[in-house]
Amino acid sequence: MAVMRDLKPKTTQIPKPQSESSSIIRQAVFLLLIYLSLGVVIYSFNRDKFSGIETHPVVDALYFCIVTMCTIGYGDIAPTTTFTKIFACVFVLFGFGFIDILLSGVVNFVLDLQENMILTGIQMGQAQAQAQAHSHRFSARDYIVDVAKGRMRIRLKVGLALGVVVLSIGMGALVLCFVENLNWIDSIYLSVMSVTTVGYGDRAFKTVQGRLFAAVWLLFSTLAVARAFMYLAEARVDKRHRRIIKWVLDRDITVQDLLAANINDHGFISKSEYVIHKLKEMGKIGEKDILQICNQFSKLDQNHSGKITLPDLMENRL
Repeated sequence: MAVMRDLKPKTTQIPKPQSESSSIIRQAVFLLLIYLSLGVVIYSFNRDKFSGIETHPVVDALYFCIVTMCTIGYGDIAPTTTFTKIFACVFVLFGFGFIDILLSGVVNFVLDLQENMILTGIQMGQAQAQAQAHSHRFSARDYIVDVAKGRMRIRLKVGLALGVVVLSIGMGALVLCFVENLNWIDSIYLSVMSVTTVGYGDRAFKTVQGRLFAAVWLLFSTLAVARAFMYLAEARVDKRHRRIIKWVLDRDITVQDLLAANINDHGFISKSEYVIHKLKEMGKIGEKDILQICNQFSKLDQNHSGKITLPDLMENRL
């Protein structure tokens, strides 16, 4: 074993895949700037080919691009010619790609920052939590953090996402009330219709200040709402997985299980076969995963002895 520790592989190891959040964010911001700049330029040179209330050329152009990209479709600014209609079609189709990049990158990154801040704050009281662990008492920390997985529980993620949605709706309602001079009911109504990308078109932003705010607010609020619904779906899937795992671990093993788990046909189940069978029942691995691992094992076990020995490793490294 000492000799094995001193051996250094001559072949370079494949690095473990790292998180691409920062790279996705840089790409998203760069492409978004190009995308919006192109839209603003085309709109600015074809202002007379769009119908609607005009405020400021650049603000109107940016507002139109954001509303189109987020698929809200107020209808207060609309193309009227063949060229502008084709431009709108192409613009919104490419917008779906940016929404996907932003949804998977930027919003996820922001929510991960929130999660890390909460986890850091909780870990500062780790000594107290360890003392409580000895007494086997359930604390608020156990409710918030999944210690075994080292991450925040899905229920808190859902709560954070819904909190961001409520905050977005509240901010939009305030601006609509005090800037667009709508009453409270219409303000909340338009805010909710906007962040959910419904956009009936009976209400819209009409002032320069309102449209400038909407250009930023709509982009982030619609993404936050989409992420919140994704977390809700994830919570339901997670709950179903936990029920399946509990059922798999609590039920008694049957003769059919023994026959299914007996991979080597030697009349009994080994510990490794039992673990594999239970993981398959839980849906954590499939036959394809097992086959890929077995193929990799066969490449290392060139003597077909059923085990990987030091000479096998030495032969593969030379």
